[in-house]
Amino acid sequence: MEKIVLIFITFSLVTAYVTRDLSEIPTELHQFAFSDDVKIVGGNEAAPYSLPYQVAVNLIFDYFQSICGGSLITQRYVLTAAHCLYEGVISLEVLLGTHNIRQNETTQQRIPTSNFTIHEEYNNDTIENDLAMVYLPTPAILNQYVQLIALPSRADVSNSFVGSEAIASGWGYDSDNATAISDVLRYVNVSIIANDVCNITFAEYITDSNICSGGAGKKGICYGDSGGPLVVNGKLVNI
Repeated sequence: MEKIVLIFITFSLVTAYVTRDLSEIPTELHQFAFSDDVKIVGGNEAAPYSLPYQVAVNLIFDYFQSICGGSLITQRYVLTAAHCLYEGVISLEVLLGTHNIRQNETTQQRIPTSNFTIHEEYNNDTIENDLAMVYLPTPAILNQYVQLIALPSRADVSNSFVGSEAIASGWGYDSDNATAISDVLRYVNVSIIANDVCNITFAEYITDSNICSGGAGKKGICYGDSGGPLVVNGKLVNI
């Protein structure tokens, strides 16, 4: 059987070098906005609460709702994608400790917020610097269901992670024929691919701030997974 590889592109936190010291984040917090994005296609249902850093960001617009993923990096901040928040959002709610997105689980922490910071050099045309921070007015309570994810260190700046196995996760569409997001958190194992390989197909979109990854057998991310984590050895390297 022919092996089909689905390649997807994410923003590299290694290039950005994100730190838990958030003192340099601008104090100006803006009203949320949104742009259309790209599902864990294929993959598997995650064991409930086995990815406790995973966050769901529920976005509410005038006539519909949408969802993006995120990662809890401090008790006050969630890291997600700038394009999720770029235009049109009326309000949002951050969900922590969640497995089934459509149920009110006893493990859940639901935190409404309207505060965020988008990367000052984010480009909505090229999706370059696709990074945003969501501020939680009520701090997350850490427990076995809600945990912080480790971030890249300065030592990782020169690490491309090419050839490394990574985990991507989210509640996005789980097949090409799906018409709604997954009820439960899903994950897929992918491999980090060299950017020059991606450039063969995606030359117009690949920059030094991107990491490419791919899953065999049409497995990868899709609509609803944007902003979610890409994790290598327990460390968040991309969103």
